[in-house]
Amino acid sequence: MRRLVIGGTVAALGAAAAFFSHHAEVLALQLPTRVLAPTRAEVTTPRAALEHFQCNRCHVVEGVAPPSAPLAENCVTCHQAILAGRLDLWYREERVTAWREHLVHLVRTPDLSTLRRRVTRAWLVTFLQAPHPVRPLAGAMMPRLPIGPREAALLADALGVVEPQSGPPSRGDASRGEALYRQRGCGACHARGDARDLRYGAPEFREASVAQRRAPDLAWVPQRMSEAQLRAWLTAPAKVQPDTKMPPPGFTADELDDVVAFLWRPALRAPPAAPRAPRLLDRRVTWAEVSGKLSRHLCFHCHSDGRRPGDRGPGNSGGFGYAGAGLDLATREGVLRGVRLDGGWLGQPDRLAEGMPRLVASLLARRAEVQGLAQGEVLGMPLGLPPLPDEDIDVVYTWLEQGSPE
Repeated sequence: MRRLVIGGTVAALGAAAAFFSHHAEVLALQLPTRVLAPTRAEVTTPRAALEHFQCNRCHVVEGVAPPSAPLAENCVTCHQAILAGRLDLWYREERVTAWREHLVHLVRTPDLSTLRRRVTRAWLVTFLQAPHPVRPLAGAMMPRLPIGPREAALLADALGVVEPQSGPPSRGDASRGEALYRQRGCGACHARGDARDLRYGAPEFREASVAQRRAPDLAWVPQRMSEAQLRAWLTAPAKVQPDTKMPPPGFTADELDDVVAFLWRPALRAPPAAPRAPRLLDRRVTWAEVSGKLSRHLCFHCHSDGRRPGDRGPGNSGGFGYAGAGLDLATREGVLRGVRLDGGWLGQPDRLAEGMPRLVASLLARRAEVQGLAQGEVLGMPLGLPPLPDEDIDVVYTWLEQGSPE
């Protein structure tokens, strides 16, 4: 009898230890965390570049410890934990349900360990300095970080990307390749310069299949891939990227030549939509509307509550290569306090020289950034996500212009 009790106790303790070990990262979400911030004043080596820009907050990165940042610091693994039910025991059911209903973006990011097989160095160095949507239906994309030519080259070195760009293919018929592209239904997943200018919350992001979310816009092929990389991909995609959803196309040698020739042909891109100035609404807008629609749903991920201990997001306490700006968008008091500069707070209304509130200007700048057009000192928001709909920007603009009512 005694042996049974002891054995049962040991088994129970072992099960409890395994349970808490498995959920340790989830438990840590409810504890104070260390403040994340840029790790070096100057980036001089490839590894330092990976650490400074904290690539492992969104990606699994070989050569960095840990390869994937802990749950409290990692956008993607936190979202994956919510979808997998790992947070269900530790947070209120209605809260987790709401999180799960909202989750569309950043549930998967590209595997950087295979990047060297899929992109050219020149494209990557350019892209890191002025990111644009590569996968239109993924929604989330590489954020605009304080990366210049030198830092971009170091990151390319760190990821082992050395492939040179190549000129037009010397064989193949582009017209026959286009016919094959249509016959095989490639456009069911891929865009080719015809991607829509989608806004944050667009139903297309939620309705897209996994394959469609992962599918890149093929208009970038001539810059993004070399001919050798493209041929390897179209021959055996899984050998290039093991977790791809792309099925083997099964092209003959002649068909492969034709499709490569077609994909190298410049794609017609739709002209960008004309910029629209924000509108002053003819009704009263309160903080409750701004907070419920934007702040507590979206902005606080990077601009968390200033009263929270530890990491409060890259836009508040620092990260992704940015120094902490102290901007808290989770509370009305934080918004009114504004950005920390030279030991003081700019407060609201914080306006640019032309009179536009800086907060609104950053929301407008995001529209240009997704076209690969950086906007100088104004950093587009939300960082790495699609631009907000016009009507949401109007709400923020009106609230600020009305004196930020409670």
